[in-house]
Amino acid sequence: MRKFVFGCFFTLFFAGSLHAQSFTTTPCNNDEGNTNNNSFFGHQARVCELRSTTLPLVNGQLGVSGKNGGIEVIGEERQDIALEARVIAQASSSEDATSIVHQVKIVTTGTIHADGPQMSFFSHGSWSVNYRLHVPRHLAAQLHTENGGIEITNIVGAINADTTNGGLTLNDLAGEVHASTVNGGLEVKLGGNQWQGGGLFAKSTNGGVSVKAPNDYSAHLVAETVNGGISVDFPITVQGKIRNHIDTNIGQGGATLEFRTVNGGVEINRD
Repeated sequence: MRKFVFGCFFTLFFAGSLHAQSFTTTPCNNDEGNTNNNSFFGHQARVCELRSTTLPLVNGQLGVSGKNGGIEVIGEERQDIALEARVIAQASSSEDATSIVHQVKIVTTGTIHADGPQMSFFSHGSWSVNYRLHVPRHLAAQLHTENGGIEITNIVGAINADTTNGGLTLNDLAGEVHASTVNGGLEVKLGGNQWQGGGLFAKSTNGGVSVKAPNDYSAHLVAETVNGGISVDFPITVQGKIRNHIDTNIGQGGATLEFRTVNGGVEINRD
């Protein structure tokens, strides 16, 4: 019986260890590094640790979820995922901040996310994780954070991205993209001469929208704001005045590009 129990324990331990992701760990560089500053709680020490690893792209799906910190995804000609996680902690001393950093674990199975200590208002400490991922150009992505921005560049696929407090930056994308923020602006850079795929649907509640497109770009454009104006630096045909809503074609038309905000303006400019 003892041999059987030991064998089961070894098998479970070994199987679990196969799924543990190893990271290369270094201090952050430049302004991301360790600092000392003042906050509401007085003197605060800041410690930043960069953790890097390489992951397989499973079934063409990428998921990243954060609470405090931003997400940056960059599409490249590659087959795997190069993950950089910058773990940042602030506390009353560098020792306490370092201790918080060491308690934060980056989970890479399923949706990439971080587990760490629960911090209350009276704990005089905090932590966050900023993610940067170099990924294959063609994939499906689910990206979510609460307090931080999201930037996506050079990706083709089905993308859903949302944040509560932070801006959205979308560069040279294709496929079907849905992106939203509550408190933050939208910056969009379009590439080529038309959208390839199902379309782009981006919205903000409190923030402006800025879109740049090549001179010869063609699309079906929908733009709407409640409290703000709309300007389009392309020849378009509309009936009546442009106030809070337009639904028209630029160039030869094409896939739908939809930009909506409640409090903020919408600008469609030539790049």
